[in-house]
Amino acid sequence: MKTPVIAAGRRSGQAVILMVVGMSIFMFGALGLAIDGGQMFAQRQMAQAAADAAAGAGIMSILKGTNATSTYTFATGTPPLASYVCTTTDGRTPCVYARDNGFGATTADTVTLSYPATVSGVTLMSVTVPALTVTVQRTLQTGLIRFVGGPATSTISAKATTGITGKVSSDCIYVLNPSISSAFSATNGATIAASGCGVAVNSTNSDAATVTGSTVTTSKFDVTGGTYISNGGSVSPTPVTGAAAVADPFASLPVPPLGNCTAHPTVTSPTTGATLTQGTYCGGISIANGATNITFSPGIYVINGGGVGFGGPSTITGNGVMFYLTGTNSTYASVSVGNSVNVTFSAPTSGTYLGVVFFQDRSITSSNNALFTGGATMKITGSLYFPTTIVQFSNGSAATSYSMAIIANQVWFSGGTNIKYDSTGLSTGLFSKSAGLVQ
Repeated sequence: MKTPVIAAGRRSGQAVILMVVGMSIFMFGALGLAIDGGQMFAQRQMAQAAADAAAGAGIMSILKGTNATSTYTFATGTPPLASYVCTTTDGRTPCVYARDNGFGATTADTVTLSYPATVSGVTLMSVTVPALTVTVQRTLQTGLIRFVGGPATSTISAKATTGITGKVSSDCIYVLNPSISSAFSATNGATIAASGCGVAVNSTNSDAATVTGSTVTTSKFDVTGGTYISNGGSVSPTPVTGAAAVADPFASLPVPPLGNCTAHPTVTSPTTGATLTQGTYCGGISIANGATNITFSPGIYVINGGGVGFGGPSTITGNGVMFYLTGTNSTYASVSVGNSVNVTFSAPTSGTYLGVVFFQDRSITSSNNALFTGGATMKITGSLYFPTTIVQFSNGSAATSYSMAIIANQVWFSGGTNIKYDSTGLSTGLFSKSAGLVQ
């Protein structure tokens, strides 16, 4: 008969074996968890880098407007924009950058673009597409952990949100000349109202701004030099003298390419109902002799000598237009809007020349003023940029209450002008904006 001691010994041996097996399974599971967990952590880090890169590249494309002009457009249309899932060969900028950073080339990955209108805790600019979110997701095959009852796959994801932020200028009249007297001038009973925005005069002259028998109303009036106010003239609020000079807000605006004149030679007195198209015009554009209902198609008009002259009676319109005035000092002519002209212009709403209606060649030293005169009715939305010459409103000319700004070497008024503040900066281009990660 077998003794109980021997039986107990056998049972103890079995327990040891079971314990070893159990510990092996536990160690195997722990090892699997460590390996798979490490893989998931590394993949999450890579996914976040890919999302950041894709969102950053995408918002820069939106900022510069190339999202709408490239072969592979994105973030276009009327908001709210629907989210979009990249394909494995997608040419859209965020999709390419996600793929270049290791995500989106296979069906195991999902790269989604979405366009939030707001981002918590961030003040976005009032633009058509203020933010972009890129979400990167990948399905991973698990390793050892599946052999101890774990899942066969796991999913990692990362998200990055970028946005467009910026600051709108508080000024709508910039007078850039650094030293001349009467760089800003209001005479002859002129009434100037800059509703909600200010005037900045850079001249250090003791009479940098002169107001004679005229009324100027702005949100602020800053002068680097001094003022001369006489004959019942008034400025409200009281000008601040000794102010710091302001920078030219369009100093970095690039010059458009100068084409040949084969397609667009000098245009003089087009017929009623004519439509002009963008391009280079050598010798200028002149509309007079009763021509009416003249339309400028959207685009960039390079005027190589001869300027742009509008005489009445005529009705002229152009939406999304920019006129670049160039030539030599001997051939250059500016813009002239004369009697009985009804002109309605608006600047481009996107792209390089957003907010700019007239752009004068910086190399010009001509005495030809940009002249808005007579009984003209002007509905101009955008900026008048004449960095080395004079912008002059005279003889009762009137700019009705549209979002307009003037950036010029000198600004003279002897006729009424009413300028409406562009609180978004999008109509005049007078805002500084930047793009980057916001969440």
